[in-house]
Amino acid sequence: MSDNIKHATFLTVEKKFRQGEVVVAILEAYQIVGAEHQNRILAVVKSGSSSALFSFDCYNYPPINLSDLHITSVLPINETFLIDNSTAGYGVSSHQFQIMSGNENLTYYYYPDEETLRSKEVFEKILKRLIQEYTEENGDFSWLQAYKSSDFTEIDYNIASNKFPPKNRESKFREELERRKPEYTMYEPYKVYCATWNVNLNQPVEDLSLRELLFTTNDAPDIYCIGLQEIDMSAETIIKSETRPDYNWIAKILEGAHPSDIYEELVTVRLVGMMLTILVKKSIRSSISKICTSMVGTGTLKFGNKGGVGASFQLNETCLCFVNSHLAAHVQEFERRNEDHDEILRRMQFNDGFKSRNILEHDQIFWIGDLNYRITIADDDQIKMFCSYDKWFYFDQLHIEKQKKRVFRDFQEGKITFKATYKYDPGTDEWDSSEKSRAPAWCDRIFWKGSRIEQLAYNSIMQLRMSDHKPVYGVFISYILTRDEQKFKKIHEEVLKTVDKFENDNQPQLVVAETDLDFGIIQYHEHYSRELLVANNCHLPAHFKFLPKSSDNQRNEREKVCEDWIKISHPKGELLTGNSLSIRIDIFIDEIAAPEIMKKLCDAKTGVKGPLDILVLHIENGRDIFITIFGEYQPSVFGLRLDTLMKLNKPVLEYSLKELNEIECDVNNLIPFYNSAKGPREIYLMIDYLYRNGLNIPHLFHVLRKHRLSPRICAIRDWLDTWSVEPFPGTPQTAAEVLLKIFESSPEPLVTITERELSIYLPNFERCRELVQNKIPLLNRKIFLYLIMFLKEIQRNYMTNGMDDRSIAKIFAPALCRHKQDQLSQRFLLLFLSNDIKEFAKIEFDKN
Repeated sequence: MSDNIKHATFLTVEKKFRQGEVVVAILEAYQIVGAEHQNRILAVVKSGSSSALFSFDCYNYPPINLSDLHITSVLPINETFLIDNSTAGYGVSSHQFQIMSGNENLTYYYYPDEETLRSKEVFEKILKRLIQEYTEENGDFSWLQAYKSSDFTEIDYNIASNKFPPKNRESKFREELERRKPEYTMYEPYKVYCATWNVNLNQPVEDLSLRELLFTTNDAPDIYCIGLQEIDMSAETIIKSETRPDYNWIAKILEGAHPSDIYEELVTVRLVGMMLTILVKKSIRSSISKICTSMVGTGTLKFGNKGGVGASFQLNETCLCFVNSHLAAHVQEFERRNEDHDEILRRMQFNDGFKSRNILEHDQIFWIGDLNYRITIADDDQIKMFCSYDKWFYFDQLHIEKQKKRVFRDFQEGKITFKATYKYDPGTDEWDSSEKSRAPAWCDRIFWKGSRIEQLAYNSIMQLRMSDHKPVYGVFISYILTRDEQKFKKIHEEVLKTVDKFENDNQPQLVVAETDLDFGIIQYHEHYSRELLVANNCHLPAHFKFLPKSSDNQRNEREKVCEDWIKISHPKGELLTGNSLSIRIDIFIDEIAAPEIMKKLCDAKTGVKGPLDILVLHIENGRDIFITIFGEYQPSVFGLRLDTLMKLNKPVLEYSLKELNEIECDVNNLIPFYNSAKGPREIYLMIDYLYRNGLNIPHLFHVLRKHRLSPRICAIRDWLDTWSVEPFPGTPQTAAEVLLKIFESSPEPLVTITERELSIYLPNFERCRELVQNKIPLLNRKIFLYLIMFLKEIQRNYMTNGMDDRSIAKIFAPALCRHKQDQLSQRFLLLFLSNDIKEFAKIEFDKN
């Protein structure tokens, strides 16, 4: 950090604090969050006789505006404060230091340049001096209350920036709006369906149906919360602390949902054997925001074989939390189960980008899972005989511990009227007949907490016999606080009139959580999404829209605001005071986008990684915010010129972008061909596979392109891009789709004859053959004739595959010719499909 930048940064940090609060020192550092390095600025601040350490998330560096800095931690320098600068290991670990205060233990890293090392030494001396100066008499930290995270619920930086003191006009506006809340809100009923099942997976799930578990109500639930345990308990999964969702189970859950409505997966979170999936009706998805997940491992060495996973989101005005947990096993371990419960409560945090909240900081909470509490009675056979919860109510460990307020304090549970859910011989309804002969227990439970929740059903499903547990479900009516937008707007306007003229003169402004959206590695035919969190932190309504980019001030509204392969969920809108919005940015590179992004990266000459686009977020009567989309596109055979594919002597993934660009620009063919004489190896491989496996498959090539979005295409892409020697990973139908996509994704069409030329020479076959000889380059001619010969084989098997020459021409004409008038292209292809081209092809194939 140069002296000028450090001074400017110091001045910006100073503006975050109120009069009388003095910034003593700052230090540039960073934290490692997941795989990301996030910039931090640490500031030591004094107020009176007490001091504290502030950690800022630095959205832009160096920070220029106050919105570039966001407080992430506030640590009072008291008797618990400690800085540990002892280092161990090599590389980046040797540059770390820890700061502790109270229950917080934060790890930071400093940059190993000389200037930062000098700043770090000064910074540490100041901290150690303040630690020595601390006494209980001068430890008044009440001034820190203004900087607690709760004061930043709506990303209100005004108090910290000292724009006006606490209890300012803005604060009164919020108080009045909150006071009048009953005038513009109401409670609407939503049906919530919770289910938990320890599947004890020991067999494939392909033939399993969850319809019996998930379809028990006449009316379709609005929300499904499905918690599974032990979906995979292999040693490898436990050691790796697997967190990738199991898409087989997600598919089964979607298939089993109520058939009278359409559902989509809102979020899935997994830790080893625990997985929580939330489904919602498509009709309510737009009312949901602030979606985030969390996980806590409490098992052996915290591997995650026990613990909990959770999901948090806001539905209209109500914050909902769902937790799926698997607590410690064995009868005697009830105290360990209590500890697991407390650890999940303590460690599970949900951060939506603006605010971090724990489980209990939600309006409504649903906690499900295999809680593993048992029946504490010596006579196991007696339990098996009665199996009534009413009979053993006072022997249930969970009931006992809850009565003593040791677990699930203030949570509720419905009346249990079903048989014990554990332990059965898998595949039967018979109690454990193994040597251990475990006693029955109600291990699988559903609890809830919050007002305006009514339970309609609480039961188990005996018919599902795959596991040694029976699944349990609960149905609830949850009354969700919902805002009447028309009433809210009217009251909002009335309250807004109380704001003084100084406030009204301010410009509307929006705050974004980050101006750089990094999509990481981007591949052809993969969907990618990122959330752009935007909030209105001023008192004025903010109208926003994304504008097209232009070098001058004259922007044409019909221009594109982003690349065609980027989609913005909310291209324009309005945010009232205190409102926030999650704008979803989607990227999907298809056959049209593949050559475009390759050209963009090659023209930029900055390598594979770099800015892909810049979005201009315009606030009416305010300033523009520029959002940079970053990504690392991984080149593929899709999007390359056909003659480029012919010149590859190794897999495309082994080429740098610069090397591929040089081959693409080799218009004089100075680089030799390495592929088959009849065309690129990729086209040859697809045609060869289809010739051997697809000739008799009905409608192998389909007019509706039913397999256009098949996930198998990604596997075929990897197979082609790596020159894999493994068996072909697709099916004849997906191979047919890939063949079409290779032609569609080429920057230039295979058939380079114009519509005008076709209109002149059709329907004369001889003249059209001359056109092919004179107007299509030799390589393209060979590929074209090779393809036509293969399509004739398809045509000859019409009786089994149902594909005549007209349907073939209709499918291939757009991919090969790319004419606006497909009728001309189809007539052109029909000529070659209906005439003998063997001699013509032989002559062309023999040419060099």
